[in-house]
Amino acid sequence: MAEYSVRYAQTDIITFAPWVLVIVFRQKTQVLAILLAIGGVIGIFFKPMLGKAIDKVGERFILSAEAVVLVFVCLGYGYSREIFSETAALFVAFACYVLDQLLMSVSMARATYLQKIAVVPEDVAQTLTMGVTIDHALSISIALLGGFLW
Repeated sequence: MAEYSVRYAQTDIITFAPWVLVIVFRQKTQVLAILLAIGGVIGIFFKPMLGKAIDKVGERFILSAEAVVLVFVCLGYGYSREIFSETAALFVAFACYVLDQLLMSVSMARATYLQKIAVVPEDVAQTLTMGVTIDHALSISIALLGGFLW
């Protein structure tokens, strides 16, 4: 995978995951559609449970847990072929893809946390938008740096 890293360093997780499945694991795009459907069905049950978890344990815990899970998702994408057999690595990548979809739901924890701490309620939407912008800028920069280091 090292030969692809610099050329595709400017991708974020939304484009990196399909790239890994299609280019590295040689999966058809129909597989992505099936995984998206699976993630959507699981999300029907996951999102209400996530909302209850946010109410019970708080946004900070959920956001911290998301960061930890995201590290393992990225490690799963990057190293599953080196650790597992080809078939097992493929299923690890499938699981990472679905988990990655579910992690997008955690944005509700960001929104509710920001609403709690915002001094001016009108600033919430602008702050969330700026957060997404900074997140994308950092993810591209870190991917580019990682590609050069690799």
